[in-house]
Amino acid sequence: MKIAYFDCFAGISGDMILGALLDCGLDEKLWRENLSLLSISGYEIKVSAVSKHHLSGKKVDINIKDSQKHRNLKDILKIINDSSLESDIKEKAGLIFSRLATAEGKVHGKSAAEVHFHEVGAVDAILDVVGAVIGLKLLGIEEIYASALPLTQGFVESEHGKYPVPGPATLELLKDYPVKKVDMTGELVTPTGAAILTSLAKFSPSFDFKLEKTGYGAGSSDFKEIPNFLRILIGESVPKFEEDEIIILETNLDNTQPELVGYMVEKLLSQGALEAFLTAVIMKKNRPGVILTVLAEKDNYQKFLDIIFKESFTTGVRIQSSFRKKLPRKIEEVETRFGKARVKIAGENNFLEILPEFEDCKILAERNNVPLKIIYEEIRKVYLERIKKR
Repeated sequence: MKIAYFDCFAGISGDMILGALLDCGLDEKLWRENLSLLSISGYEIKVSAVSKHHLSGKKVDINIKDSQKHRNLKDILKIINDSSLESDIKEKAGLIFSRLATAEGKVHGKSAAEVHFHEVGAVDAILDVVGAVIGLKLLGIEEIYASALPLTQGFVESEHGKYPVPGPATLELLKDYPVKKVDMTGELVTPTGAAILTSLAKFSPSFDFKLEKTGYGAGSSDFKEIPNFLRILIGESVPKFEEDEIIILETNLDNTQPELVGYMVEKLLSQGALEAFLTAVIMKKNRPGVILTVLAEKDNYQKFLDIIFKESFTTGVRIQSSFRKKLPRKIEEVETRFGKARVKIAGENNFLEILPEFEDCKILAERNNVPLKIIYEEIRKVYLERIKKR
């Protein structure tokens, strides 16, 4: 899975996102072709290389040639939905503008439908939002993560007059998302940038990926303290494994009756052993026997040792500590045409394992008079369909 991490050390805006994506290798020609599917005109996009604090990146400037009318949410959604862009691009862009409208309406005491977009609703903002969604798709980004967004101080000029920084709509969009206070004057986070990121990204530090490329997108302002860039890191996710320590108990048995061994294994499992199994071996003097292996939690193995000594004729048990890597797992319930069943889900993506619970499958097979393997196949099919809809 391809991941993009938005490192917002100097904030975020729509044009900074576009610049960073292009600096990451986004095909500019193909990107412009997709943008041209929007039925809007009277603008020019300029992409240039810039340097700030001796750090280089790309700057995107959208110049509006003709005067533009104010637009409400319905107007903007119509422009997006009437285009021949792919449906997922329309859906994400529509979500971003809907959240913008809701935030603007909240701070102005209006409904989202009543809001007339001024700076936000101009052609450049439509291009910023749709252009960002197109760029992410063309780069094959499947999941986005982001750093905390910086809160600064000062004032910014708007069509309604001076507003404190961060702007009221920006703060509304940032509710329930990680932010950090920085001692700087000037606007680092714009409403458009905040809307795009909070609509599409996860603000979680717990992700691992193999870094492949970085890109820097320049903002319009220059700051003495830091270079005004958004940095985007792109790479492939690496599988997440859980790690723990277990105890392995092991003993050779050639003098314990088979039925006693079977009973002992059942008892070990019923008492909470992680696993208990038998391996056939030929022991000394060519006598057939078995190796009993028991896996137990590190702090909970003494009771299994007691069971082995009580229920068998062994005179010794080997004990060793072992680290293990394992796929994260969870239990979910699926509704199939045969009925409900639990399924154990381990891992994700290329490491996904779908393991239907045997007892549930057995009940469904008997109730519906169908082969057990059909139940297993149906559960896996239903769960895979559920994943595709997420």
